[in-house]
Amino acid sequence: MNPQLVTRLCVVLLVIILGLLVYRWIMQASDGMKLVGFILLGGIGGMLAVKYLLPWIGDAIGEGMYSSGEQIEQDGLMKAAACISQGDYAGALDHYQKMMHEKPEDPFPAAEMAKVHAERLHDPHTAIQVLTNHLQSREWSVDDGAFLLFRVVEVQTNHLHDFTAARSTLERVIASYPNTRHSANAHHKITELEQVEFKFIQEQRAKAAQSI
Repeated sequence: MNPQLVTRLCVVLLVIILGLLVYRWIMQASDGMKLVGFILLGGIGGMLAVKYLLPWIGDAIGEGMYSSGEQIEQDGLMKAAACISQGDYAGALDHYQKMMHEKPEDPFPAAEMAKVHAERLHDPHTAIQVLTNHLQSREWSVDDGAFLLFRVVEVQTNHLHDFTAARSTLERVIASYPNTRHSANAHHKITELEQVEFKFIQEQRAKAAQSI
């Protein structure tokens, strides 16, 4: 059990016991002392409620509404990272798959799954398939849709060296999200892509010349 929760429960229990003892004393006192006692008891109880009880209730509601999902996501990311560090790529993929099922609106797990396929398993085609399937699975916001498309471009460029496909994907970003920072970024990446492609061709020609 959470130690903080245990502490809070003990404090609440102690306050209740003290309150009962004070109430019993008040009931045995004279009428004048009863009035004073009830005023003091009510004032102290109100201050304790404002200082401790209400914040605790607020924390509990907040955790129930927000923290649980974030905690699940963080746990999944940590477990996947641990699997990757141990070379258990299948285990990492399982964790990312579970996160995708629990939060299908989140593009990050699919991007990480594609990264494992491309960088660890040296299977960029499956990485592209993971990203493409996730893109087609729902209607995405501008930011999330562009995020996934740029991840496709990374795999096409860095792992497949398919510069024609990468350029086509960047043009898709420009057409899908015109007049946005993503469109401007895609234009910039097309220029970078031409430089990367030229460098790659030169390296391949140099390797071919050395092998002769």
